[in-house]
Amino acid sequence: MFKRMGRLALGSLALALALVPSPSAAQLTTGSILIRCVDDQGAVMPGATITISSGVLVAGQAVGVTGTGGSHRFPSLPPGEYTIRVELTGFQTIVRENIRVLVGETTPLELKMTLASLAETVTVRGDSPTVDTTSANVNVHLDAKLLETTPSGRDIWSIVEYKVPGVVMGSPDVGGNQGGLQRSLESRGTANSQNTQMLNGVNVGDPAAIGFAGYYYDPSSFADIQVSSGAQDITVPSSGVFINMVTKGGSNRFEGTALYTYQGDGTQWDNIDEDLQFVGIRPNANAVDRITNLNLSAGGPILRNRLFYFAALNDQRTHVNVVGFPAVPTFGPTTENTDITSIFANSTYQLSTAHRLQGTVSRQVYDKPNRGASATNTPESTWHEHDVLAVYQGLWNWVISNNLFADSRASFNSIDFPLQLKTTEQSLLDQSTNIRTRANTAHQDMYRRRLQVSTNLQYYVPELLGGRHEFRFGIDNAYTPEDVDILRNDDVNLRYRTRPSGSTPAGPTDVTLFNSPLHLKRAVMATALYAQDSYSYKRLTVVGGVRWERIEGWIPAQSNPPSRWFPEGTIIPTTIGGQPFDFEVQRTFDEVRDIPLWKNAGPRVSAVYDLFGTGKTALKASAARYYATIGTGTPGGLSPNGTISQRFAWNDVNGDLIFQAGEQGRLLQTSVPDTQETLNLTRDPDLRRPYQNEFTVGVDHELIRNVRLSATWIYRKEKDQITDVVLNVPFEAYTPLQVNEPGRDGEFGTGDDGVLTVYNENEPLQAHIEQDRNDDRVSESFKGIELTVHKRFSDNWTLLAGYTWGRQEADLLGVADPNEALVNAAGRTGGREHIFKLTGSYLLPYGIQLGGNFRLESGRFITRVVEISGLNQGDIDVFAEPRGSVTLDRLPTLDLRVGKIFRFGAQEFEADVDFYNVTNENTVFNVRTDTGVINVRQAGDPNGTVNTVPEFLSPTGILGPRIVRFNIRYRFGG
Repeated sequence: MFKRMGRLALGSLALALALVPSPSAAQLTTGSILIRCVDDQGAVMPGATITISSGVLVAGQAVGVTGTGGSHRFPSLPPGEYTIRVELTGFQTIVRENIRVLVGETTPLELKMTLASLAETVTVRGDSPTVDTTSANVNVHLDAKLLETTPSGRDIWSIVEYKVPGVVMGSPDVGGNQGGLQRSLESRGTANSQNTQMLNGVNVGDPAAIGFAGYYYDPSSFADIQVSSGAQDITVPSSGVFINMVTKGGSNRFEGTALYTYQGDGTQWDNIDEDLQFVGIRPNANAVDRITNLNLSAGGPILRNRLFYFAALNDQRTHVNVVGFPAVPTFGPTTENTDITSIFANSTYQLSTAHRLQGTVSRQVYDKPNRGASATNTPESTWHEHDVLAVYQGLWNWVISNNLFADSRASFNSIDFPLQLKTTEQSLLDQSTNIRTRANTAHQDMYRRRLQVSTNLQYYVPELLGGRHEFRFGIDNAYTPEDVDILRNDDVNLRYRTRPSGSTPAGPTDVTLFNSPLHLKRAVMATALYAQDSYSYKRLTVVGGVRWERIEGWIPAQSNPPSRWFPEGTIIPTTIGGQPFDFEVQRTFDEVRDIPLWKNAGPRVSAVYDLFGTGKTALKASAARYYATIGTGTPGGLSPNGTISQRFAWNDVNGDLIFQAGEQGRLLQTSVPDTQETLNLTRDPDLRRPYQNEFTVGVDHELIRNVRLSATWIYRKEKDQITDVVLNVPFEAYTPLQVNEPGRDGEFGTGDDGVLTVYNENEPLQAHIEQDRNDDRVSESFKGIELTVHKRFSDNWTLLAGYTWGRQEADLLGVADPNEALVNAAGRTGGREHIFKLTGSYLLPYGIQLGGNFRLESGRFITRVVEISGLNQGDIDVFAEPRGSVTLDRLPTLDLRVGKIFRFGAQEFEADVDFYNVTNENTVFNVRTDTGVINVRQAGDPNGTVNTVPEFLSPTGILGPRIVRFNIRYRFGG
């Protein structure tokens, strides 16, 4: 099967190349300059010769001629500064310097040409435009200058968190203490799963963990980062945060950098106060043990004006404490250590004036001995993760004619991702404390791949139907297979209690038997075709396009090794879809297609109006539909080759807490995967692909030179969300019932006790027939406003600031029963309502450099949950208060940098000191939401006093303490 799919993927590449390649994808790695020449009376000037030059161009310069409309576009330009020279017989020659090109944006220039009696040249050292009057995209740019002069962690997620307006992380970073693991990020009501990350214009997302990357990037390799969150380019598949990273490619000048950073337990403070110690948090529980980064990079010409290169070596070591870890005193390391070593190489070859080739290679080793460290694990019950990650990319850019440009690229990502068990003992969970000891539940070897090919075509028409047109066409194809091997120690998981619970005594409770070992295969193929026209008439630019997508998940033919507890052919009586069913155990499986198969077309339209015709104020609006992306987990969740398990009461005859065959008691629960026969019972055969509609309205205005102010209103609404529906038990089959609940303090008989109305299922109970269906009642909506100010680096300073207000709401929690749909189900959800961020730097005389970040974010919305027992249908969890009615504390952080640059000719030596969380805040950003009480040891000391505290709002995540980082950087050739 994989051979056939490999041929299909290669066929897609061949098709991509055959279609002739577009700067629609090129615009994801490059920018463009649009020049319009007019005379003193404003009449267009055809036939003017335009020469652009820059050190980032491999050939050094490019030449074009204005058409009948007096304009010419230079597409597919690497980000950087350019000089423009315009010549026409009888007119002054104009030279415009310091024109900046940004990734994904068009720099528009209108140049006025004056008659000349003699040959003369006018050099204009004006500022590059800050407003893009051709695109409604909502974005900010993080250029190398901002990244190098302001404090942040040494990973892309920390960079985005510190600097990009409106984006929030699940766990906030302090000085890079979260750099050992990718974190989910959200913005403007869109979940992390709908984010897209591109490296050099190619999607490098994880095929299984969608929204995350299949790689840990080296920030030193970035030339420009574009982060957008609205009115996405037609080449971007989803509505979430789009992070577009373009790597350095070298130039005609040989230059390089060496960087070393250090922070550790000796450069930090402690912010665990008495209140936190009372609820069981030990001093320095969230502190850093050691974080270091060594980076070496260099680039330059191999053949001048022909072949450039850039290469980097990065070694990042992040060793940090985790709140509550280890759960009990034990042997082994008690910190979460992450060591990442990567190499990166990029080369650019100008084959001719019309053809440019680029190749990128990056490999990385990622080692984390305590993956999964938490307050419920010990070092031996975490995993050892040792990944090998790789990215290989190739790009071909072709200038076919003055008006026709092409671009093709191919990329292969490999993710070798093992989660290894650290002991051969059976996994054991204490239900009294929820602490797992011995081994973790399962060993997993995951091997994921992404083969992505795309080709794009852009055709520029200077004058048609009264205006200028830019037609764009493209195809993008991604083949993302995944193989997973699952092993368990003795193919069992065990549970016991150290304390009695009600009528349940302490001791062993149950054992679960599994059908491991398993060898799972799943794959997704996503193909997109898109077309777009950008039509400009005078001051108005209207962009309209459609993106058609075909996405299919499937299960290739596969087989498993023999199973100890579930031999092939075993019959297991069970119930599926409310019907009795004899499930037969298989170890060999045929291919399963179309799980799912969706074909959808999403329109996108926008308009930009240059309000005064000066290029300094633009009104913008857009409307778009984005369809949800899926990963290999979608077909994987429907695979007939899945986990089979049976949970039994456990009679630990010899009391050794080790399961031996024959110690299982009565059967408590059976779980089996879907089969081809049952798939349509549990999944609506007409299931539609979820999507999101988005509308934006905004204005960009150049306040003063190099300073842009943007204001944008965004509205989003989900549609066709997929949820679980019970087909045979209507809400009328439940009776309202008032029950008492103990309130936030978790104890009955106190002043905050409450009364809830819940729903008791009427007897006799029916077996629920459940099915996944589309239902708009579980959809979420978002509306918000964002204000940003961006000062491009000039006059020795740069600044980026933004304020975002947003309101995200959900209609219902679920629709399976009235407890999901009617008990405090509607309300606030999502991230933070108010977000303010500011970052910037200033270079003082004598090479003194100052930089900083400040953020102030309102707390997350959370909802208290309470368990209701004694109902006919069994125990249930419901929201005890209106959804999102509790807000955690606000999150303020201030970071500062002080540095000194020493210059020796073409060489620089820089020494910086960064201060993170200057005010030593100890904001709690994660808490337990269950109702009840828990017993904790004072200050996390195993011998400390036992304190009984409410479970609700007890902290599980605390902002890292104040810490100082030392940075030493050496540059040459700059």
